[in-house]
Amino acid sequence: MNLRLAAHAPFPWLNIITGIIFGRKKSLTSPAKSPRRRTFKFPRSLSITKEGKWYIAVLIAIGVGAINTGNNLLYLVVAVMLSFIVISGIMSEATLKGITASRKLPSRAFKGAPAHVQLKVKNYKKILPSFSFKIAEIPKTGLKSADAYFLKVAEHGEAVKNVHYTFENRGQYVLEGVKIITRFPFGLFLKSKEVTASDEVIIYPSINSPLKRVLITAGEPQGRGQTRKKGKGVELYNLRAYTAGDDARHIYWKSAARTQKLLLKEFEIENEKKVVVVFDNYATADATAFEQTVDEAASAVNHFISLGFSVGLKTLSAELRPKTGRPQLYAALKTLALISPVASKGAGKCNVRVQSA
Repeated sequence: MNLRLAAHAPFPWLNIITGIIFGRKKSLTSPAKSPRRRTFKFPRSLSITKEGKWYIAVLIAIGVGAINTGNNLLYLVVAVMLSFIVISGIMSEATLKGITASRKLPSRAFKGAPAHVQLKVKNYKKILPSFSFKIAEIPKTGLKSADAYFLKVAEHGEAVKNVHYTFENRGQYVLEGVKIITRFPFGLFLKSKEVTASDEVIIYPSINSPLKRVLITAGEPQGRGQTRKKGKGVELYNLRAYTAGDDARHIYWKSAARTQKLLLKEFEIENEKKVVVVFDNYATADATAFEQTVDEAASAVNHFISLGFSVGLKTLSAELRPKTGRPQLYAALKTLALISPVASKGAGKCNVRVQSA
């Protein structure tokens, strides 16, 4: 007898039980699949404030007194207090309905430093404004965020507030959404709803880590002074007679006015200042020590780029050729933000050093 066909008899409970039994058996022989996550969420969450608890306690006390004494005035007070609870639910729902929120993250953010984030709300209701609510980030590990309070957003209106987010770790953060929370109108209940607002941001390592003297002085011998060769630079190399085809911008006009001859300035070629920051990102037993080394590498890159050096970055898994300017700094910081420790097969040690390019 085919039990699967029998399970489709007009007994819903039998169908359910049989499906559970045979479903479990099938799961033991079939390839493992990722379990389905429950996506159902209540549209609103509600909690009682401290004032609301006192209010309910007084309401219960008066209600008990009304029942024991049969006093109509006490019944009337209880009815009025209950009506305030109903009104609170209606008005708070009117505030949350039709409200959406979004955030604008900065293009660059650093670990441990406050980042400016713009929170924007919009009221899609046609008639009613929304009063007294705040926007809060859904809690996430490694993120400290400030809330934005809005007193009123008119119908078909929008409002913007700037707040600070502080990311405690480097790397890529995925922010899922925000909460819209209100205590309006009486402060008895805290009602909120979640708004999906998915954003990603890469947090750079800190560039304020104190550098060792050996790192700071590593690039000093290169680029300190000019070689005595003619080329493009800023220091004067020689004066010669001006000829057709020379760049008139380099004519030495002071001498021309004095000697009635056109002389051309020639300049010394300047040594290009190049260094490579080498980061041996071997895994360490102390995760904190590894993160400090990442910050040290980022700070070294920032230090030499700010001095005008052409800076490269070399790790166990990536390499950037030496370049100058802020784009090179941000490219190096992005590499360090996403870097992971590599297991050491030998005596490899996690450290940072600077080499001349």
